[in-house]
Amino acid sequence: MTMNGSGIRDISRVLKVSLHTVLKTIQQQAAQVSEPLPPARVTEVQMDEFWSFVGNKANQRWLWYGFDRDRKKIIAYQAGRRTDENCEKLMKKLAGCEVIAYCTDEWGSYKKVIPETHHWISKRLTQDIERQNLNFRTHLKRLQRKTICFSKSEPMHDAVLRLYIYHSNVKPHL
Repeated sequence: MTMNGSGIRDISRVLKVSLHTVLKTIQQQAAQVSEPLPPARVTEVQMDEFWSFVGNKANQRWLWYGFDRDRKKIIAYQAGRRTDENCEKLMKKLAGCEVIAYCTDEWGSYKKVIPETHHWISKRLTQDIERQNLNFRTHLKRLQRKTICFSKSEPMHDAVLRLYIYHSNVKPHL
């Protein structure tokens, strides 16, 4: 239900279980899911980041991720602040993967960590990942821009993102 836009209270009310049970179940399921393993070789990785918040809008939480356009899958991600350090962490997760081209927007962190010979900066070349950003915001209520639903803790926020990424990679039609 979380993957289809229901908030924690919605799930609790519909299933007639406590909020604690819903939170515990989501955290347990997320703990059993591993991060995606990048393939050995990727022709084109589109990279982007988008913001959400935890608790209040001053506590921004960014999701950085790489999207394999050909496979239609998220191959690596990093949650945290919008810093060069988190961009570097994402790149380390892609280190074992031979990437022909990285396609990004003009955010400065990418220029610092992606080799210039493999870096393409273009809005046209990031259309697929921008569409994936829309999927995140459509499917996860806590990521919608104008909603009263939001995460109260970073571990819970990250657990929901982890589950969504896992399910969208296993079932790309999500």
